[in-house]
Amino acid sequence: MVENLNEIAKKAHDCAVRRGKISLIDEENNFHRDLLNEVAEVFNAEGKKSSHIEHFSDFEEELADVILVAMSTLNHFGSDIDALIKAKMDFNQIRND
Repeated sequence: MVENLNEIAKKAHDCAVRRGKISLIDEENNFHRDLLNEVAEVFNAEGKKSSHIEHFSDFEEELADVILVAMSTLNHFGSDIDALIKAKMDFNQIRND
C-alpha cells in the first residue's frame, strides 16, 4: 500500500524528534535554519554517488532531505500536506507567470 504524503511526513517528523532535530518540549525549533541548511547541502553536492543510499547521487539524497525537512515541518504545524500540495498544484495550473 502506498503511503500518502501526510503519513510520510509523520514518519519523517517522528524520526526527526527521535534524532533530536525537533523538540516537542520547547519552542526553540528553528525550522527556517534547518531547511536552509538542507538547501545549502544541495548546493554543495557534487553529483557523486551517495555514500549513504545506493543507486542515487549525493545531489538526489540532499534534495530528498529538503523534501523530508519541509514535510516534517508541515506535519509539526498540523498541515494537511496532501490537500496543500493538491491546492498548490491546482493554483499553479491557472497561473500565467
